[in-house]
Amino acid sequence: MQISREVASACRLGVEVAIVLGGRNFFCGDSWLSDTGFDRPTAYQIGMMATVMNSILLQSALEKLEIKTRVQSAFALPEVDEPYSRQRAIRHLEKGRVVIFGGIGAGTGNPVFTTDAAAALRASELNADAMVKGVSVNGIYDSHSGNGHVVPEHISYREAVSGNFTSMDTMAITYCEENGIPGSYFKCIMWRPSGHVD
Repeated sequence: MQISREVASACRLGVEVAIVLGGRNFFCGDSWLSDTGFDRPTAYQIGMMATVMNSILLQSALEKLEIKTRVQSAFALPEVDEPYSRQRAIRHLEKGRVVIFGGIGAGTGNPVFTTDAAAALRASELNADAMVKGVSVNGIYDSHSGNGHVVPEHISYREAVSGNFTSMDTMAITYCEENGIPGSYFKCIMWRPSGHVD
C-alpha cells in the first residue's frame, strides 16, 4: 500500500507510470534449482507466475486508491492480464492508467532478461523520460569494496558499468545509456507479515 500511495500521488500529478515487477518474494528460482536439482525451464515458468501474482497484488492495491491499471504479460492468463502490446501500453498510459508488466523479463517471456534489463527495454519501447528503480539498500554499492561503500549520489553510465555496482545489472545500464534514458534509485522499504523490514 505504501508503494501504491506513492504511485497514486505521481499519477494525480499527471505522471504516466509503467511498473516492472519481479517475483522473488514469492519464488526464487535460483534457490529452488540449487535445493532440488530440478530443471531450469520449470523454475522459469514458476517464476513467471510469481511475477504475475505480484502484478495482480499491486493492481488491486492501486485500484483501491481509485487508480486505473492494466497488467500486461507474456504469460497468458486472460482472466487477470492482457498480452503485452507496445501500442496498447502507450494508449493505456495516455488515458492515465498505470501499466504493470508481469512475467519473466517484465512480460517479455524471455528468462534471459533480468528485471532490470527488461525494465530498461520497456522504458525504451515506451519512450520513457526516466527509469526509476526501488532498491532495498541505502544507495548504489560498489561490489569491489569490502566495506559496502556507497557511491556518490550522481554517477555516469560509464562509472556505473566500470565500477561494477550491484544495484543494477550491466546490461540494463548499458541499454539505458544507448537509449538516453536517465536512471534513478529510491529506497524501498517493504514490511513482511512478521513485521521485519526488508
